Amino acid sequence: MSTVKEIYNWIDSIAPFAAAESWDNSGLLVETGEPEIDRVLLALDITGEVAREAQEISAQLIVAHHPVIFHPLRSLHPGQPAYWLVRYGINAICAHTNLDVAVGGVNDALARRLGLRCLEPLEAPGTSGLSLGRIGELERPVDAGAYPELVKRALGCGGLKYVPRSGEIRRVAVCGGAGADLIYRARELGADALVTADSKHNLLLDAEAMGLMLIDAGHACTERVVLEPLAERLRAAFPEVEFCLSRCAADPARYI
Repeated sequence: MSTVKEIYNWIDSIAPFAAAESWDNSGLLVETGEPEIDRVLLALDITGEVAREAQEISAQLIVAHHPVIFHPLRSLHPGQPAYWLVRYGINAICAHTNLDVAVGGVNDALARRLGLRCLEPLEAPGTSGLSLGRIGELERPVDAGAYPELVKRALGCGGLKYVPRSGEIRRVAVCGGAGADLIYRARELGADALVTADSKHNLLLDAEAMGLMLIDAGHACTERVVLEPLAERLRAAFPEVEFCLSRCAADPARYI
């Protein structure tokens, strides 16, 4: 059987935990007395419901994007997902900002979902040699008025907000999660649009002034695209382990 440590080491090989931001808390965040595993649940977030889902399918490990423990815990109680992981004896590996920048990680998955090709780093590579965001070309130009709807369908969004522009969309930058402050870099590299999330009012105004289409497709929708590709890679690396995508995890936002 495979072990938690082996899966941790494999994730570290494709998305080095050392590449995570200093404020992040990625890694093996919950370790129980069951190091051997045969079933793993993948999710964007570990909530109490996701922990119970893992327990119901007898998964010994959850691999998630967002850290289940972010701020120091001063106590442990049933209102915290970590409580249920400990109670059920479920391990948790969280790959957050290291998976954002990794080759084949969040931003590559987002770019591919949107049909971009000839991908390049959006930001200059950091000390790890990895870069946040991607920029690439659409196979064919798309009318700017139609592009937000194409993004909405591709990502399965319940809704999105965007700054419109005229003309065609040819070159697109992406950053899964909170990457709206990359509008300036995206425009510098000739992007017609930036697809990201968590945009603030001043960035919407600046994007409008620059003639850049800023599409805020939501944090969950721009990041959950990595789960299936990651599961496929894990299945190839650990054929004796069953890797399942969470069915109860969903975008907490609702749109009217």
